[in-house]
Amino acid sequence: MKTNSILRYMLIAVCLFVSGKMTSQEMVTLPNGGCGRLLDTNTSSSSDGGFLCFRLGKEAVNPNNMTDTDVNSFASLKPGTGAGLFCSMYVGVGTSGADFQANKPVYIDFASDGFNFNPSFNGGNFVFYNNGQEVYRTGINGHFFFDFGDNQGRRIIKVIPTAAWDEVRLDFGEAIGVGFSFSQMRVYNILSEYYLAPMTYLSQPSDKTVAAGGSTTMTAVINNTPTDETPDNITYQWQVLNGSTWTNLTNGTNYSNVTSSTLTISNVPVGFNNNQYRVVANSSFHTCSFQAISTVGRLFVNSVNDPGTISADQTVCMDISNDPALFNQTTAAQVSGLAEYQWQSSTDNITFANITNATSVTYDAPPVTQTTYYRRGVRSVLSGNTTGYQYTNVVKVTVKQNCLIKCIITNRMIYTKLNSN
Repeated sequence: MKTNSILRYMLIAVCLFVSGKMTSQEMVTLPNGGCGRLLDTNTSSSSDGGFLCFRLGKEAVNPNNMTDTDVNSFASLKPGTGAGLFCSMYVGVGTSGADFQANKPVYIDFASDGFNFNPSFNGGNFVFYNNGQEVYRTGINGHFFFDFGDNQGRRIIKVIPTAAWDEVRLDFGEAIGVGFSFSQMRVYNILSEYYLAPMTYLSQPSDKTVAAGGSTTMTAVINNTPTDETPDNITYQWQVLNGSTWTNLTNGTNYSNVTSSTLTISNVPVGFNNNQYRVVANSSFHTCSFQAISTVGRLFVNSVNDPGTISADQTVCMDISNDPALFNQTTAAQVSGLAEYQWQSSTDNITFANITNATSVTYDAPPVTQTTYYRRGVRSVLSGNTTGYQYTNVVKVTVKQNCLIKCIITNRMIYTKLNSN
């Protein structure tokens, strides 16, 4: 029983330690863009020593600032001014708990500025240790002989240690040198996760053309390949521009999938012509939130709004002339794209057939021998999209065999006798 109690207390202690360790990994929004989870550390160390390192103003201070919740505080490394032989300085943080795993990115919020004039061989590195032994290092600057400084703004440096580790240091070493140094290296944050802000789009909406009554889609996808630098749990909301206001779309007769990366527009009415669409993507990580607005995609609706009218009924006579007069339009066709025409004829006003090479606005029919009906079809072509034909009114050409008046001429005279009364 006593052994079980001891094990139970040990288990509770481990759970409290682990839970405390997890809650200390806070998410922070960074001034230089992005959002990150602070590295979970509980130790810090610094040194501005070295062998025969005689430099004034050198310092290695505030290592604990590298993983505190004040994202603008920083650890500082200053080489100082003077002469040095095997100078060595560092600021570092680590953990007395479990190791950090190998091949997992670490993100370092870093900046450097100043001016140096040092005939020397020196360099700055991020060095990773495990149980006091160096297991990985990566250089951030390196100078041979004349060093004119390393001015770089605040930025995120991504490092992937290839071995498990429990401590990371910003290390500055100088083999030999003498001169002036007015510079500083700063580490603001060390992060176990980092997410970009703003989010970036892998694809954006493009202009689409669709025939009235048809369907089309618009797509915009956030670049969210599975790495720490890209967001996850993304939500989408498609919008349409109404006047000067962007309005959220809702699923209905004409729209579906309005909260996905691909919007579907169905049964497209003529009134949707020149609509503008965009999508707003959102993502959040604890206290951090990101938003990205896509570019605009336009919708062009290809339609024949009015096929127009033609004129007019005619009568032709076989014994005079059976050639119909030119068919003209009395009202023009109204289309959203480029109008294409096709004239048709019929002998029964039921079944119409295309007339070869009759593709103009007007049509001059050849002579006819029977009553014939004519109509004009019009379709619209826009951005490679073609509508079906719509047709005008029908005009009728009536054929008569004989139209001349036949007169009978005789020499018979008719007299009228006048009444003398």
